[in-house]
Amino acid sequence: MSTLQRYAQTLVEARLFQFAILALIIVNAVILGAETYSGLPDPVMSALRFADRIILNAFVLEICLRIFAWRGAYFRQGWNIFDLVIVVISIIAATSGLAALRAFRVLRVLRVITVIPRMRLVVSALLDSLPGIASVGVVLTLIIYVFAVIASNLYGADHPDRFGNIFTSMYTLFQIMTLEGWPEIAASVGETHERSWVFFLSFVLLATFTMLNLFVAIVVRVVEEDADPLFDDMIASQKAIAEEIAALRADIAALARNNKSE
Repeated sequence: MSTLQRYAQTLVEARLFQFAILALIIVNAVILGAETYSGLPDPVMSALRFADRIILNAFVLEICLRIFAWRGAYFRQGWNIFDLVIVVISIIAATSGLAALRAFRVLRVLRVITVIPRMRLVVSALLDSLPGIASVGVVLTLIIYVFAVIASNLYGADHPDRFGNIFTSMYTLFQIMTLEGWPEIAASVGETHERSWVFFLSFVLLATFTMLNLFVAIVVRVVEEDADPLFDDMIASQKAIAEEIAALRADIAALARNNKSE
């Protein structure tokens, strides 16, 4: 490893360098948001676009420094690939004349995930929890389907706009599950079916307060499982530091006793 490469590694891993990249990401997010205002004067818009290009060049320089510092090891980490893909998409979006592609410049804001370790932990936990979430999603879909068939048979004739067929019923039940406007739906059905409140109450309790909480429980469990190794590493490193300090104190005490005896 050359001296220049070691300097590059020290630079990209420095806390000040990380803070600088985070600050550029935040400033870039503000600039992209400000560009959406059509009433800004032309000089201001030109300055914003110029600053956006400067920040993009800074991101490209950062990626080049990291690749130079770590060489092939850079591509063995998933978060580095994520960074690289976002910067490449940003370059394509910035150099393209198509407005649809230029909108993808906002993906640069996602780089804040790779800069902050705790955000990486949350995203990793979400990815790890996908199998459990998919299982709960299948069960929730089955529940909605069963209730949709029941609702179509019970209320479809009188309320075809909400429960006329299986797809309309599933859409209405999904809206009820989000607790958006469900009292109005239940009240309108209750005008023709006095005991319909049993159906709606059962669905809300089962689909909303039970199944959706399972999603939260799965994510929280995975976050705790992913966080435990990090805490264990922190505790182990603290213990190692404490042992080294104790050994140094013992050596200093031994040297002091030897000097007194002489």
